Amino acid sequence: MGLSFSTVALIPAHAAATQADVDYSTQVSQLTVTFAKVAADYDKAHANPPTLAFGSKFKAYKDRATKSSDKFLLEIKKLKALTPSSGFAKSGSMLTSSMDLYEKAVTALKTAINKNDTKAIQNGNKVLTKAGTAYIAWSKAYADDLAGLNG
Repeated sequence: MGLSFSTVALIPAHAAATQADVDYSTQVSQLTVTFAKVAADYDKAHANPPTLAFGSKFKAYKDRATKSSDKFLLEIKKLKALTPSSGFAKSGSMLTSSMDLYEKAVTALKTAINKNDTKAIQNGNKVLTKAGTAYIAWSKAYADDLAGLNG
């Protein structure tokens, strides 16, 4: 007759999301919104440093940079503290890695700005760029994990 039944059709095309997956995803969604806002504030606070590393303009810049760094580090720690559920095994570790890079970069830049160390600022900016690249890679993997769980 030419009919063939395959057991492959009986296997779900996606994994069912567990409550742990939903809880983790909800936390990630909430924290990444705040992370994005704080990151934008961080970028704004660090933009256009004064050309002279003394005086009231430099002190105001240092104060802004330090305060924004501290806020950013708090958000980074919140994201690092998340424990990924099994549905986010790949992207979960990528989130932690990107947050490790952000933490390293922001801490180094905060120290470098306060010491007015141009070379350390350059090195910190390189790590910050790597962190951004890692975060973008995480967001793609996270979307893939979500798609897999949602079918």
